[in-house]
Amino acid sequence: MFIPESEYQNILKMMPVFCVDFLIKCKDKYLLIKRTQEPVKDVYWVIGGRMQFKETVNDLASRVQIREIGRFLGIGKTIGFSNYFFPDVFEARATHTPTLLQLVEVNQMFDPTFDDTGSDHIWSETLPDELLKQTTFIVPL
Repeated sequence: MFIPESEYQNILKMMPVFCVDFLIKCKDKYLLIKRTQEPVKDVYWVIGGRMQFKETVNDLASRVQIREIGRFLGIGKTIGFSNYFFPDVFEARATHTPTLLQLVEVNQMFDPTFDDTGSDHIWSETLPDELLKQTTFIVPL
């Protein structure tokens, strides 16, 4: 069951939307995707997305990872929690997103296949400042 887009936009302005992000790590580098949509448009960010009604974390992980990077790498382990408050900008899909951060470790770096939410990628030794600022880590990186 899907909510009509106009109604969903109203919901996004009135309540938080729960998300799960996936921090993909290979050795000492993290995969960051240049986002094409608000609220982090044109920023290199982790992949992730909103949980759908009655969706498991494993189903969310599979759906989001295949869509955003072209492969499913698993759910990893929970390493942090964020309660993001992003600026309320035009076309932002969500501006208040409580988010679990999952660490997914891989054995080798790869070139992801993008959907329309990403345009480029980097393997970086550093993470976005906003992610570090708004995340409570329960396991050290």
